[in-house]
Amino acid sequence: MNSENSILDTDKLSILEEGQAKFYLFNKDLSSIPTKSMEVFYNKGMEINRDITCLAVETYSDYYNKKKLIVIDSMAGSGIGSIRILKECKNIEKIYINDINPTAKQLIIKNLRLNGMENNRIKIKVSRKDANYLLSEITNKYLTNNLTVAKKPNIISIDPFGTPNLYIDTAFKAIQKKGGFLCITATDTAVLFGVKPKACLRKYMAKPLHNEFCKEIGARILLYFLSRIANINGLGITPLLTFYHRHFIRIFLITFPEKKKVANQIAFYKFLIYCKKCGHRFIVQNSPLQDKLKCSLCGEKTHLDYAGPLWTGKIHDENFINKLKEYNAMSALNNRKKLARILEYCAQELTTPISYYNIHEICKVINSNTIPKMETIIETIRKEGYRASRTHFDFTSIKTDMDIDSLKIILLRLEKEV
Repeated sequence: MNSENSILDTDKLSILEEGQAKFYLFNKDLSSIPTKSMEVFYNKGMEINRDITCLAVETYSDYYNKKKLIVIDSMAGSGIGSIRILKECKNIEKIYINDINPTAKQLIIKNLRLNGMENNRIKIKVSRKDANYLLSEITNKYLTNNLTVAKKPNIISIDPFGTPNLYIDTAFKAIQKKGGFLCITATDTAVLFGVKPKACLRKYMAKPLHNEFCKEIGARILLYFLSRIANINGLGITPLLTFYHRHFIRIFLITFPEKKKVANQIAFYKFLIYCKKCGHRFIVQNSPLQDKLKCSLCGEKTHLDYAGPLWTGKIHDENFINKLKEYNAMSALNNRKKLARILEYCAQELTTPISYYNIHEICKVINSNTIPKMETIIETIRKEGYRASRTHFDFTSIKTDMDIDSLKIILLRLEKEV
């Protein structure tokens, strides 16, 4: 106990604030680049992740599951995410705050005390366990009739340093089968975005692309992986929000067990073909290794690349996004304005196809000296009878069902009109 107390001496700690919570953090970690070598992991840059998670949990509670909620924060670090959920979200019956780091467990307890929450041992369960062990332990209690269906977790958050792939199977086994809410982060974006394609094949069983729209491809590969592991466990998924920001992807999804619906999701597993000659992209059902393909725009047969399998269904839910926008507008979050912009672009993405075009890059290709305003480009495309929108994956890109050759013509025309 004395060694634990000395580690957590107040003179070694600083008090920070985030959302409605206060928390201690080690002084030596305050200016550290987030790494596993930190005394207790904390990433200031992930505040927006915790912001959107609190908004998402509140939305889930109000519109998808009005009952008392059981939450698992499987990799809690300092505990700031869990404490914020307790302070900023309602209907929380019980929360498991877990981290494998023994110092993190002690700091979590100290942070609960700082927020006046240390005495509620029925509602708050702090543990030091491997995330898979914790989730398997809960599943085992259910399978041995020591845990009723009503007491299975409603919400599981998986927020690792790197890939979440190791924890997905146990999460789907532990979660409430119908209407379970999973919040899953991936920070290994170099893998998902095609910088490390072999690692992506190994970790997610899909081939990525490293090009101008690789961020959306990476997100859809992650969704494909999550859906396949759900299918193995007799579940299907409905993505409610696919949230990209800087160095991470955060997926919010809801589960369902109906066998026919689960089987029908296989139709969403497809491949994207990318023509490196003209920049065209299109979707095919079967593996491009099986079929002889050619670019449907320029006819190219050799300079083709592909990504997949990937999820080609919807990556957001309109109602969920609208409710998130409402809650965000009423909040006092530091990232409120940034979130409003991201959520607005997510809403626009609902009506446009997979992939996007980086306007700056296309203007370089066509030797245009002027880059038109994004809204002007979108308005012009829509007047031609096509769909077009902004995208939260890249603020200098647009999504549209217009082909790239026609888009180039529009950009050249707009340059002349300036």
